Amino acid sequence: MLTRNQSFVNRSKFASFLLNSIVAGKVSCPAIFCLCLSLAFAVAVAQAQPPPAQTDDGEEEVVRVSTELVQTDVMVFDRQGRFVEGLRPEQFELRVDGKAQTISFFDQIKAGQTDEGKKIAGARRGAAAQSRESSLGGRVVFFFVDDLHLQYDSVNRTREAILRFVNNDMQPGDQAAIFTASGQLGVLQQLTSEKAVLRAALKRLTTREYGVRDAERTTMTEAQAVAVENNDRATLDYFVQQLAKEMNQSVDRRRSIGRNRQTPAENQIEGMVRARARSILEQSRFITRNMLQTLENLLRSSNPIPTRKVFFLISDGFFITPNSDTQQQLKQITDAAARSGAVIYALEARGLTSGMPDAGERLAFDIVGDIPPADIKAVTGAQEPLRLIAQETGGRAMLDANKFGDVFKQVLNETSSYYVLAWQPADESAQKNADFRLIEASIKGRDDLIVRMRRGFFNESSDAAAAAAKNKRDKPKKSKEEKSPLMGALQALYPRRSLPVFVSAGFTDSAQTGLTLTASVQIDGQALEIAKAEKTDIDILGIIISDEGKEIANFEQSLTVDPARMTKAQQRSIVYTRQVPLKPGLYQIRVAAQENKRKRLGSSSFWIELPDVKQAGFSIGSLLVGEIAPDAAQAMISVNRRMLPASRFFFQTEIYNAAAPVDIGLEMQILRAGGQVVKTLPSRKLMTTGVADLTRIPYADDFPLNDLAPGAYVLQITATDRAAKKTVARQIDFVVE
Repeated sequence: MLTRNQSFVNRSKFASFLLNSIVAGKVSCPAIFCLCLSLAFAVAVAQAQPPPAQTDDGEEEVVRVSTELVQTDVMVFDRQGRFVEGLRPEQFELRVDGKAQTISFFDQIKAGQTDEGKKIAGARRGAAAQSRESSLGGRVVFFFVDDLHLQYDSVNRTREAILRFVNNDMQPGDQAAIFTASGQLGVLQQLTSEKAVLRAALKRLTTREYGVRDAERTTMTEAQAVAVENNDRATLDYFVQQLAKEMNQSVDRRRSIGRNRQTPAENQIEGMVRARARSILEQSRFITRNMLQTLENLLRSSNPIPTRKVFFLISDGFFITPNSDTQQQLKQITDAAARSGAVIYALEARGLTSGMPDAGERLAFDIVGDIPPADIKAVTGAQEPLRLIAQETGGRAMLDANKFGDVFKQVLNETSSYYVLAWQPADESAQKNADFRLIEASIKGRDDLIVRMRRGFFNESSDAAAAAAKNKRDKPKKSKEEKSPLMGALQALYPRRSLPVFVSAGFTDSAQTGLTLTASVQIDGQALEIAKAEKTDIDILGIIISDEGKEIANFEQSLTVDPARMTKAQQRSIVYTRQVPLKPGLYQIRVAAQENKRKRLGSSSFWIELPDVKQAGFSIGSLLVGEIAPDAAQAMISVNRRMLPASRFFFQTEIYNAAAPVDIGLEMQILRAGGQVVKTLPSRKLMTTGVADLTRIPYADDFPLNDLAPGAYVLQITATDRAAKKTVARQIDFVVE
């Protein structure tokens, strides 16, 4: 049996804990909930698996420097840029710090497939992984916009290119996120499959270029400061000469030719010029260090995502001077990419440039022409970090292109297949004592093939790990609220997965109650792993926030699960449903759950855009999805949309604002992820018998799944209003297990 104890969370403490970490803003009063509780539950005993290696947050790392296997993914291309299929492990030559390694695990993987996470987990443990990881498939894409190094035109090009990808190339099941170096997008900086969230983020994307300049009469740019620091004599002599004129002193501009000594006045003025350059570069380095640190943190934070991630670093370029700490940061980024299973493609957003200044820029006047060569060199200097980051993490740098075009689509096609190689460290003591380990791979006897992979990683005992440990020690003590595992899971950027938890939401609109959001939480019953004679408690914590980061509502629920009282129809999941009236807008639902017997913790989030139904015109409402098991008389809500092949797929929705007289035809198709039609259901005519309000016509249907092979699919419903001659469609993805 199940008991429940409903209460609101302490608002002031909880809201300040969660929302301050997302975005600054005032907290609004919570809405009053309309309770609609639907519960079905099950527990099944599963075989215990050895616990995987975990980070401090309880999540697996892709690269493990321990007795487990170390893993990397590799892409192999021919000279025409085509991926080379069907290679065997014996064809690879793998070296770590120059020493040949025996490949202990090998597989070729298709990105975005439902089993991608399981295969990667298997590579860590050297065998096929019996993972409970549930995935609807799809690719994972991060856009890291270096808005601190983007000019206005570059921001516009970036916005247009990402929007084109979202509208035209993002497939069902794909997840994408737009992050910025400045954090300007606030709560919208999250991984999501909801295109409305990404569009809202792009609307807010603006330039944050810091524009390092000094305030002297003869302006020195960052590129010129780099030239001075690198002892470019022409640039240095020019600024010495200009400063001397401003100080009413006479200095021979060509003093470095045929002369080994400088006068004290020249030494003093040169020292002042060099000090100006250092001051400018200190500003620049501070900004660049913070940007690179943000990128590294984002890479490391993506570790809980079980599949490989494609990162796009979009920037106008930046400078890294020799022997600076930012060079070490590049290694840290390579290490972070290795540990999280990410590949970075760097895109120069400013397009093709000559290196000459724009007419509107305030720059030093140089009639002789000593400065332009330094500016031209600066173009390649600013590009070099982009090239290095991409090369060292297994991607490519795309430079000197005036248009992005379909670059995102091209890259995702390029990265759609890859090989995973794993090896057992041969010398564990050497491994622990080494610092940055270099990885190389080639194909034996095939010098014509191009191999792309991450070039290395730090060991746990390296300076990087020591610094991370120090940062952890130096963190301020957590408050009582922050120590709550449920609150920590809600605050986390990505889902916690030791307890599989899923959340989805839909909306309905009625004349009586108006627009209502329905949030459903599902917990995998098999993951509870309790015996039939046992009981366990599950605590659920949730919050609903707006796209501005303001709290709209929160809830807390305790459930007691008694498997001895369960029926067969209740043996797959626990589903908890909550309803709340809301205004039109963009909202996120965050939920965390903890099973208290074994302390397993899971979390999930979901974005939904609630329309103004009256203003939306002819449209289809949300799709509420369920499953009718062979031995069940009615449908059960399926939040994770994973269906058994012997069951029937059930859905219900509403058709809004049809023209009179109502004459609506319905077409339903099952598509493979990517758009291929695999099944077309018989056409239907929408019936209105017994419907009092013809502006909101309910529709429900179901169909068998036994003729679909296991895999990821998309249900597409198309409604045609024949009277108004309008057609609308809605899609939802699901998986046949």
